[in-house]
Amino acid sequence: MFPDKTRMVKIANALLLQLAIAPVIFLVVAVLLEMGGASFATDPGFVLQVLFVLILLSLAVVGITVFVQTSKSLMSGRARYDPMGRAFQVMSVGAILSEQHAVLGLILTFLSGSIFCLVGFSLVAWTSLWWVRHIFMQFLGTLPDACT
Repeated sequence: MFPDKTRMVKIANALLLQLAIAPVIFLVVAVLLEMGGASFATDPGFVLQVLFVLILLSLAVVGITVFVQTSKSLMSGRARYDPMGRAFQVMSVGAILSEQHAVLGLILTFLSGSIFCLVGFSLVAWTSLWWVRHIFMQFLGTLPDACT
């Protein structure tokens, strides 16, 4: 899949950068919509129920992300013949799952009319992206020189 480690790291960093910038774009869009009065602000009781469901969903995403990033058996067959490709795919899945938090915050912001929801969920997304990158770089350090 990748001829060398350097190219794969460049592509992985570009992907992570794009996913880290997305919550900023979400924040700008949400601020512009909220200032224009275009929110879908509804009944506070309904918003509280949605918040509870989205927090549970976010916790499930965190659990899946931790499983994907730490599982040695996930795609273990591929690890034998393409360890760098497996590392990149595991990192990509973790990064996309991390971005889910910002999307959940955007949904809640549109429903509640409060930017703080998006800020909180975006902080979780950025923390998760940082952790995924940390695990990815740590795994790359363990690859033998024959894979480079």
